[in-house]
Amino acid sequence: MRSDFLFSSRNRWNFVNNTDTKKVDELAKETKTPKLVVSILFNRGFDTVDKINQFLNPKLEMLADPFLLHDMEKGCERIKKAIMLGEKIAVYGDYDADGLTSTSIMYEALLQLGADVRYYIPDRFKDGYGPNVEVYKQLISQGTSLIVTVDNGVSGLKAVQYAQEQGVDVVITDHHEMPAELPNAYAIIHPRHPDGDYPFGELSGAGVAFKTASALLEEIPSEMLDLAAIGTVADIVSLTDENRVIVSTGLKVLQNTERIGLLSLYQEAGINQEKITSETIGFGIAPRLNALGRMKNGSPGVELLTTFDEQRAKEIASHIQQLNVRRQELVNQITTEALKMVEKQEQDHAVNLIVGQNWHEGVLGIVASRVVEATGKPTLVLNADETTGAAKGSGRSIEAFNLFSALDGHRDQLLSFGGHHMACGLTISTEKRSEIQTILDIEADKQDISTAPQPTLEIAGQIDLTNFDLSNLDTIEMLAPFGQDNEKPLFAFTNYKIKTAKPMGKGNNHLRLTLKTTKGDLISAVFFGIAQDKLAQILQDPAEVEFVGYPDKNIWQNKTSLQIKIDDLKLEQKQENQQEFGTRLKVFDQRVSKLTVDLFKRPGVYAFFEKNILSQVKKYLPSDAKAVILPVQEQKIQTTDLFLIDCPKNLRDLQNSLNKVDAERIHLVFYHKNDVYQHGMPDRKQFGNLYRFVLSHKDLNVSRDGEQIAKHLGLTKELLIFMFQVFFEVGFVRIENGLVTGVPGTQRVNLQETSSYHSRRLQIRTQQILLHSKSADLIKWVKEQSI
Repeated sequence: MRSDFLFSSRNRWNFVNNTDTKKVDELAKETKTPKLVVSILFNRGFDTVDKINQFLNPKLEMLADPFLLHDMEKGCERIKKAIMLGEKIAVYGDYDADGLTSTSIMYEALLQLGADVRYYIPDRFKDGYGPNVEVYKQLISQGTSLIVTVDNGVSGLKAVQYAQEQGVDVVITDHHEMPAELPNAYAIIHPRHPDGDYPFGELSGAGVAFKTASALLEEIPSEMLDLAAIGTVADIVSLTDENRVIVSTGLKVLQNTERIGLLSLYQEAGINQEKITSETIGFGIAPRLNALGRMKNGSPGVELLTTFDEQRAKEIASHIQQLNVRRQELVNQITTEALKMVEKQEQDHAVNLIVGQNWHEGVLGIVASRVVEATGKPTLVLNADETTGAAKGSGRSIEAFNLFSALDGHRDQLLSFGGHHMACGLTISTEKRSEIQTILDIEADKQDISTAPQPTLEIAGQIDLTNFDLSNLDTIEMLAPFGQDNEKPLFAFTNYKIKTAKPMGKGNNHLRLTLKTTKGDLISAVFFGIAQDKLAQILQDPAEVEFVGYPDKNIWQNKTSLQIKIDDLKLEQKQENQQEFGTRLKVFDQRVSKLTVDLFKRPGVYAFFEKNILSQVKKYLPSDAKAVILPVQEQKIQTTDLFLIDCPKNLRDLQNSLNKVDAERIHLVFYHKNDVYQHGMPDRKQFGNLYRFVLSHKDLNVSRDGEQIAKHLGLTKELLIFMFQVFFEVGFVRIENGLVTGVPGTQRVNLQETSSYHSRRLQIRTQQILLHSKSADLIKWVKEQSI
């Protein structure tokens, strides 16, 4: 059997096999837990009865004593002293979902204790992240004598120093990376403080605030678990140990919350309260809270989460929903523009540095992530400000490239910079753009990312779809809530055939497969965010798709059915024997409007109808590829893969060439510079209007004034130039030194009999079939010509 990948999976699939099946059987029996669940947990390091029982039964009693946190006792004493003396307290938060929930938790706890308290959420665009000296000055001038930070503070050296100089104490509650020099704060409550000994260091900002609230109130404030759960999931911290307890119990509070703001947000977002999961937080609640800080100011988020005013809650929730929709639109728009910039780059870079203008800086981190997904490369996306000459934005990376270490040694070339392995924020001078690109390329070469191993997906096992139903899914979901360090287990699936494959979504950028089990049951499998070239190949022959994913629930019109969410897939062409190989032609619709380097990576024959297009891309062709100019004359084209790169001007040239092709796969790229089909043919009235115009205007400079003339006549410039070609052919105009002048004439002429008119009509018919027909119709037509 021969196996040939048309495209491979994004990751290497590692099927995890239990080497100690006897131990798994024993643990399953002792814990009275299904073997599949125990097997998955065993492979993740839960290898004792106690570990498995604690994981599967998270309870509030498992939370550690909050006073084990460094400076907790000292910080709480100072806060209680401020409350007793009637001091003004300011809770200084952050503008993301973790920061907003942290602020809300601390604010509510202090209100319960009778504090004179207010909160401040920094403005992303004006104040930046973390303690800001100017804001501290403002708070202190308003009478604040104690500042309590949440989800920030350990990086606020200057601001904290200023506050202390003014006699104002700062109690920091934070969870971010500790700098080499810590602020001289009154207290630093942090789960990873170097002088502390807290048993779990992965709390979110909301988690630290929740622990502080527990210490202040001297009990676990279960009514705040909903906020703590949102912050924990939103900040993508490890969903193990205490975080698992917080999220598991917090989800139950979210499903039953009477918090007016959350109920209003559920309604706006179309969230079913009873069905809330960690995924609901991650994809429904958190992005909406984050939209506030990304697009405007995050302060209304705290008001939403803490208000008792139903009308105000509805107003804020509606505002958030509108901002989130706008955020999504901006992300899609900027991502499209950014990817086009990558395609147009003359040089292929290991790291994408994309600089645009008039881009909303609040969404550039999301855009960078999207570009990483699309290109597989580390990406920095910046917005250039013409006034300041600076470009500011965000970067996202891949496991094989440490973004922080790549740029940390070049701070002298940057205006500002901060981040970690996988993400960063930075500002550069636009004049330094090429230097920064060179630095990134050199660092990528140092880290040798071109030879980095393919990322690995751990596959928990195989699922026989014949005997799998929703009750089996409930068994797997004993492992929930899922998230960082407790990912959904992925599976391969057996005993099914792929019945149909269809694109879905507004942009047809998602895939839906219909699977038919050996019992005849139909199950959907969906894959989100598929590239158009891969989609086209799958639609051609879906039966050969292989995938791994997670069995999930699909709820539609109050009906729940089994659905598979595909995590990764590949397309493999299998042939039963060597004789059959080559007898079945496969045609793939890979039509594009832009040529990119990625199109020229596979061996085969690359065919062109225009010599100038070949000359432009020849340097990108693989060393083992061959290029030919069509239509071919006597020679026969024999190859495994034939790539038709550009679009012919008439069908006859393509038909003659296809008759002389012996290929196993034909890839239809059909790049075109000018889509004449969309412009169409001018009618008699338009010809008449143009003729009258040229007779009344001498020496027309079409190259300079063509757009203006075309607009005046209600034409496109492309159509105007074609009409001048027809007029020149019949003598209605003369062209001297690039200037067009009308020539009066009395003889009637049939313009449709000109060679220019005939040639355009053939070109329109050609493009109608090759560029604008449906994929299935085009593939059928090409196969018919190749017989």
